[in-house]
Amino acid sequence: MPWRHGIRTGLEIAPDALTLVRVRERGRRREVIEHRSEPLAEGVLVVSPVEPNVADDASFERALRSLTGDRTGGPVSVSLPDPVARVALFDVAAVPTRRDEFDRLVRWHVEKTFAVELGAARLTSQRFRRPDGEAGSRILGAAVSETVLSRYEGALARVGFEARVIDLGVFHRFNLFRGRIAHSASPDQHFIVLTITAAALTVMIYESGTPAYLRIKGTRKALTGADAGERILDEVELSLNAYGKEKDLSRITHMFLSTVDCGEELPGALEARFHLTVKLLGPEDTAVAGLNGLTATQCARAAGAIGAAAGR
Repeated sequence: MPWRHGIRTGLEIAPDALTLVRVRERGRRREVIEHRSEPLAEGVLVVSPVEPNVADDASFERALRSLTGDRTGGPVSVSLPDPVARVALFDVAAVPTRRDEFDRLVRWHVEKTFAVELGAARLTSQRFRRPDGEAGSRILGAAVSETVLSRYEGALARVGFEARVIDLGVFHRFNLFRGRIAHSASPDQHFIVLTITAAALTVMIYESGTPAYLRIKGTRKALTGADAGERILDEVELSLNAYGKEKDLSRITHMFLSTVDCGEELPGALEARFHLTVKLLGPEDTAVAGLNGLTATQCARAAGAIGAAAGR
């Protein structure tokens, strides 16, 4: 049985689980009508920017089939773990109008940032206004190895999915919450978005609503449970120290937190250590209906899938 028209599907891939969300669009209204999660055993997925991530094809595809039930997979927008990509921030006075020229620009900046030759890679990006008020754009560009993507796409195709969009979770999650974040951080828009998943701790610092710093810390051991608190605080401090070498930390007023399972004490611990207003993002902070039954933890686990299905 196929999916119905007017329904968009998002899939979030994480080392410990796959999460599928279906969103119905009616005009400007978007509503989650289905939410499913299927756990992955340890070792089925090993996140890497250079090596194929799917270590156990049979188990990975079995989990995908469990999500679809008796339906065919169909078109899907996919949210990948942040550490699969190499990501760079840069400013341009003028954005190339030709796609191939723009891709070359993104590739050059990513290669310069990481001092590597990318080889075959797929490029993705988001554009923001420059915080200095100058003409042009700030680009958040990412490169994902074709070696990594082809393994994912092959598994999805064998289960009947057609991957229309494949992007990083960091893009999908921020786009999902950006309306509430912008409202809460007004008027200055200097804030931090901290995302903690089974794959990574991702810190993004924004100046006037524009990304100014990004750090993706891949984690072999998931940052979950109450005992992860000190590790998280130390990683955030490392990021703030790096940002503070060139920027004014005192302008930052808010931190927005999306976490799968780090204990109830974490928001308070972050506030006490960094003297910021900390907001735990949950279902009520999205512009998508149908999430009332989800907890903040469930919303964090599904945020990439919801953002992927809802679109930018």
